[in-house]
Amino acid sequence: MRFAFCLFFLFLPLTVLADWPWSVADEPQPRVQVVKPFIEWRTGPAAGYPVFHASEKGEWLTLLKRKTSWLKVNDQKGREGWVHLSDVQDTVDETGEKVALSEPRFDDFESRRWEVGLLMGQFEEAASTAVYGGFMMTENLSAELWATQILGSASEIRMFNANIVHQPFPEWRVSPFMTLGVGHIFIEPKSTLAVPEDRDNSIGHAGLGVRAYIADNYFIRAEVKDYKIFTNRATNEEALEWKIGLSIFF
Repeated sequence: MRFAFCLFFLFLPLTVLADWPWSVADEPQPRVQVVKPFIEWRTGPAAGYPVFHASEKGEWLTLLKRKTSWLKVNDQKGREGWVHLSDVQDTVDETGEKVALSEPRFDDFESRRWEVGLLMGQFEEAASTAVYGGFMMTENLSAELWATQILGSASEIRMFNANIVHQPFPEWRVSPFMTLGVGHIFIEPKSTLAVPEDRDNSIGHAGLGVRAYIADNYFIRAEVKDYKIFTNRATNEEALEWKIGLSIFF
């Protein structure tokens, strides 16, 4: 499991693109003026973080960066905190015009280009943890790379796959998809009663799944895959895997 988590955190820096600054180096940060009676500040980018300060009408705030529906700001006294996008939309800029910022919404999900995710489930009777990264080639087709770790009672398994995903209804909030791919599986037996025989086999697989948009840049993904493991024996093997987890798009 540690192996899959390590790979997930290798992908994680890509998600920082969903947390972007408002200007490049050497450019002045945009400022907005509070026109409501007050705006509450929180210590982090979510409603669960505590309110620790409030800016009053007429104060100027500098926009530092945005994370989904929250913006990091500071004031003329150097204090920093997070305010909700809806509060910033009620401010004015230095020309006196009302600030216009768009909220993350389902349209962004439809037009996403990249996604990464962490899913957990079962590969036959063993627990599996998988991470993936995907690129949308068209609105219906995407290419993905997967890494999976499976912890069984008799062996530890690692899999690496490449998928093509067809999503026939990308405009649906809950959208089904089909997958087809190939990869490699590495099986390391745990038994010490006999000389262990490591196995290294090619695999092919097909699957069905569904993406369900939640909010902001997040969606739930669930899928089932049927694997064919090509062995050197007289017969090949088959395995079924299901998993579900959280994905981020940008």
